[in-house]
Amino acid sequence: MDFRKQPILESLTPFTRLLFSILLIISCFAVSFFIGLLLAGPLFGVNIADFISAMSDYSNEKTIRLLQYFQVIQSVGLFIIPTLLAGYFFERSSVRYLCLDKSSRWPAYLITLALMFAFLPFINWMVTVNEAMKLPSFLSGIEDWMKATEEEAAALTEAFMKMPTFGAFLFNMLMIALLPAIGEELLFRGLFQKLLREWLGNIHVAIFISAILFSAMHMQFYGFLPRMMLGVIFGYLFYWSGSLWVPIFAHFINNGAAVIFAYLSQKGVLSGDYENFGATENGLLILLSGVAVTGLMYLIYRSRPHPLTSSPSGKGS
Repeated sequence: MDFRKQPILESLTPFTRLLFSILLIISCFAVSFFIGLLLAGPLFGVNIADFISAMSDYSNEKTIRLLQYFQVIQSVGLFIIPTLLAGYFFERSSVRYLCLDKSSRWPAYLITLALMFAFLPFINWMVTVNEAMKLPSFLSGIEDWMKATEEEAAALTEAFMKMPTFGAFLFNMLMIALLPAIGEELLFRGLFQKLLREWLGNIHVAIFISAILFSAMHMQFYGFLPRMMLGVIFGYLFYWSGSLWVPIFAHFINNGAAVIFAYLSQKGVLSGDYENFGATENGLLILLSGVAVTGLMYLIYRSRPHPLTSSPSGKGS
């Protein structure tokens, strides 16, 4: 046997792999953030103290550029690099371990495209339901903090979504649509969902826990339920298709549509608020949206290229 070709951490149990992955993620993010801080000075002509004091001033163009820069650093250092390293450590092939070597038939991508747009009325209704939820009075302090955090996130998103030029639009497609679609799906579906399934032995539990972690990571409490539901959709797309490219495509469509709609609205081509794109108060349309999503997910399930007794990694439930 050629031990040079054996995975470096092949002997680890699923639980210890999960713990190792968490430590790897923290380490990679810390290193990448530190390097990003060191490079920020010469790249943007600011020192760390000035950046920290001005980081909440979203009217400052230099602050926005810095925050965009660190957003890219986060996508690469927190999601992409540690996940690729974990795939190499566990199987000596990140592409194979994360199911990036598998593609799905083109109808799966067409159905996924229809799915993401059909989902809009239902997901916007879930946002409304989530925003209406109230904590008990004795938790009012926590609720105030959640609201403040949500308002801060909304203000930052609004600042990022200002796209006066086509170049700014292309950069947002990279920062908001492409990098998160790749990075977050690598981490939450490609790595966590796989490890949780191996550890717990149940794909459905693994999908829901991964979706909860995915939603919690965004730290936007009044969008927790709809984002968790998106995570569930992405999880089953991965499981049923056997390819991570399918949920990456779905994630890209979800984020990219908001960027495109915001840009076209700012240019006067479309009217309306990008945050309410696809929203409706028509109960029948919301119901039809849920039915359409169920039907399209069933089509993905029926077109799966592998039996449900087999996972994307080749292991049973």
